[in-house]
Amino acid sequence: MAVASDSVTLQQFFAQQDWARLAQHAEGIARRQPENAEAWRYWGIGEVMQHKGGGPNKLLRASSMNDLEAGLWLGVIQEFGFHPKDTVGVLDIPPQVDLAKLRLSPYMDYPKEVHIETFAYCNAKCSFCPYPTMERQGDKMSDALIDKIIDDLRQIPSNIPFSIAPFKVNEPLLDRRIFTVCAKINQQLPNAELRLFTNGSPLTPGIIEKISACKNVSHLWISLNEVDAELYEKLMQLPLERTLQRLDVLHDLVRQGQFPHPVTISRVTDRTERDQAFKTFVQQHYPLFDLFMIGAGNWTGQVDFATDRRVPAAGCFRWYELSIMASGKVALCCMDGEGKHVIGDVNTQSVLEVYNSPGYRKMRQFTFSRKAAAAPCDTCVYW
Repeated sequence: MAVASDSVTLQQFFAQQDWARLAQHAEGIARRQPENAEAWRYWGIGEVMQHKGGGPNKLLRASSMNDLEAGLWLGVIQEFGFHPKDTVGVLDIPPQVDLAKLRLSPYMDYPKEVHIETFAYCNAKCSFCPYPTMERQGDKMSDALIDKIIDDLRQIPSNIPFSIAPFKVNEPLLDRRIFTVCAKINQQLPNAELRLFTNGSPLTPGIIEKISACKNVSHLWISLNEVDAELYEKLMQLPLERTLQRLDVLHDLVRQGQFPHPVTISRVTDRTERDQAFKTFVQQHYPLFDLFMIGAGNWTGQVDFATDRRVPAAGCFRWYELSIMASGKVALCCMDGEGKHVIGDVNTQSVLEVYNSPGYRKMRQFTFSRKAAAAPCDTCVYW
């Protein structure tokens, strides 16, 4: 039986991806407690992630002690063994194991996240986004359809948590109904966490106060992307000074304990020195905000995008989500900004009917690699 403190330490090393210390600590525990399956599993994982040959044998030892997760690791390693040489790296293994866990979870039947785009309008025209040329600009979801979607989502059992992001290719805070929608979600879907997204420019004191009043908010995510005024305005076609003034106010409220939700600031990376400049600026000016750097995507071919990033060998977590556009049609995923790959329509189908439609369910159940999936998944580099 694992000692609680040992288990926590192993989990921490795993979360930090400190594979050497993970293997070393797990080995010590396994030698003291030969029947500790968790220790054998983490010892094996640490060695696998360091390209050491003994890892699978240790995972097999853990699996023989009925450690389910060790069995999943072995299954993924075996599965990737059939892929062409040099197309799989060890960093592909952990996400594939996480997908294997999802395949065994209630999220096979119920979405882990649902995007609801209430109004396809944005005040920015970001060069990395399909919005500037998007044909469906201005589409607005009816109040009746919003209510239907929320009612459909009540079919998700109350003991299964999931997320709702009232957002897709838009600036959600420009829809005057957005806080009414959030209140309805809070009232009718207590097992749903809200993920709120914005480019930051609409964050007036009044809007910030309304966001503060929302419940079950996992974070307020601000897509800032650049901190040089000229580059920002070229990138997003918005004035930087106004956005930063509003972020200053928000950060002060967080410091004073008057804003209750975690705040994340993100940048779509370009692999230039601007990435580090952005990190440094945010860490210095907004130390109470989390920082997230996002790799750019090509939006299923809807944005010109050159990259040397490879398509991941693993499957995709987006297959466990739904992306509902303002029209009510359901796009393949968040990266299908224009909705060229429609998998259903909540005007005529229930949300769960779309999620469990045969083709989409098949992707979750039987498609183990993006490269084995049909277009556009087989060319997508977005994580």
